[in-house]
Amino acid sequence: MNQNIMNNKKNHKKTSAEQNKALLKELLPLMKAFGLWIVLVVIVAWDYTNNRWFSMFFVDMTTYISHVMAKVMFIPSKIVGDGQSMVTTLVVNYKTIVINHYPMIVEIECSAYHAYIAMIALVIFSAWSVKQKLIGGAALFGLLALINSFRIVMLGLIGRLYPQIFNVMHDYVWNILLVIIIWALWELANRKINKINAALV
Repeated sequence: MNQNIMNNKKNHKKTSAEQNKALLKELLPLMKAFGLWIVLVVIVAWDYTNNRWFSMFFVDMTTYISHVMAKVMFIPSKIVGDGQSMVTTLVVNYKTIVINHYPMIVEIECSAYHAYIAMIALVIFSAWSVKQKLIGGAALFGLLALINSFRIVMLGLIGRLYPQIFNVMHDYVWNILLVIIIWALWELANRKINKINAALV
């Protein structure tokens, strides 16, 4: 009887160790992705505050995609030249976009650059082939760009019709949704690609 109890304890410990090992194996890529995300965000922030060699790519991309998307949706939109925004002691020139007659400046934070970087980091450390990373990563990047630009268009409508809730939608609702969207897009892609890879084995 005692021998059986000891064997059960050993089996339980072995099972727990295997489960912990499997969990660590699953979480390790996410931990690496988080580390890479921090490094890349710091690099983009440094470029933004010093040279703006590539950080403004996210701003310009979001501005022009939002403009085109609004036009496709038959919502009045125009880009009317440079606007200025003060970030601490840094003065930055941005393109001003007017959607539904509501003027906005898409700043670096509004471009959701941290979301793109998070998606890139997740794809890099996913257990996908190089081809899958290139194709899947490009698709996820494009989807995220469209979703973010759709958000800008919707904010233009909200700003014009319901200005009292603009800041809540911009500062809180979107940030919560963004985390869910990034995770959902990557999780769906990861499951699909893993299923394809498993079928090929």
